[in-house]
Amino acid sequence: MRSSALDLAQGVVAQDRGTLARIEISRQVSPMRTIIAATDFSKASNQAVLKGAAIAARTGARLHIFHAASFRIEPDQAEHFAALAEGYIDTLRARVQCRFGPALEVSGTDSAAWQDIYPVLERQKADLLVVGQHVHPNGLDMFNGTFVERLATDCPVPVLVSVSDPETPYRRILATVDLGPASERAMPVLQAIAPDSKIDLMQIERARSLVSHPCDEPHGLGVAPTYSAHAAARFRDRAGLGAETELFIVEGDPRLRIRQEVSARSIDLVALTGAEPMGGLKDDFLRTPPCDLMVFPAGARQSA
Repeated sequence: MRSSALDLAQGVVAQDRGTLARIEISRQVSPMRTIIAATDFSKASNQAVLKGAAIAARTGARLHIFHAASFRIEPDQAEHFAALAEGYIDTLRARVQCRFGPALEVSGTDSAAWQDIYPVLERQKADLLVVGQHVHPNGLDMFNGTFVERLATDCPVPVLVSVSDPETPYRRILATVDLGPASERAMPVLQAIAPDSKIDLMQIERARSLVSHPCDEPHGLGVAPTYSAHAAARFRDRAGLGAETELFIVEGDPRLRIRQEVSARSIDLVALTGAEPMGGLKDDFLRTPPCDLMVFPAGARQSA
């Protein structure tokens, strides 16, 4: 029976060598070794854990589950709740390894305060943090509300706010860029977590006079040719992107422009990199993103 199972597995691998090769390239391109998934054990958070697990399985990273209570626990109940949390983490670990295989390394941390995520990120040498979307408008859900908004301003690693099905791969990414080093460093991460996706690059000018004629503006968004073709080509080359990668520049409210592009281009992941347009992306945009949203550290500092 074991031999038959191995033969079947080898046959599947042989049929999809191209996919395996792309996964191996993504592992080499990005030094993604540890992914942390934060959860309060709600459905949305647990879905985010599975999203983190799916990315870890594709990139060869290990998964670390972080939990902290979203409500005050009385001292005499602390031991009881700690035992419950440990049991829930074990259940998530079993669920992850059942779905993605026992080779995926899964560990966990239970904490009394959500602020402990920062030392955990440092101790685990995390490369990515995955969290669920905002669920409760009253703000009582620490991980899917205040936790996400706070992390999006000062997290030292990229934060992925996941609202999609855990095992649905990203097919098209919209990355806001400023053509600087921070945006360059973000591209290998995107290529690692979504090796088969198409990446569109967008620069948003918040207050700038358009110099192109409206009739020449794709999607009616007002493209302003701020960067030369040479600068764009140089960025693509340094970031490891193909010549077919589109770079376009628009003017206006960042939230509106991003939502328009998500709809027009069937985007399933928005990545905020570089210094712009972070000043206008917070609050309700983080609570209700139009699709999965990844905030990189350079952009996070600008939105504080």
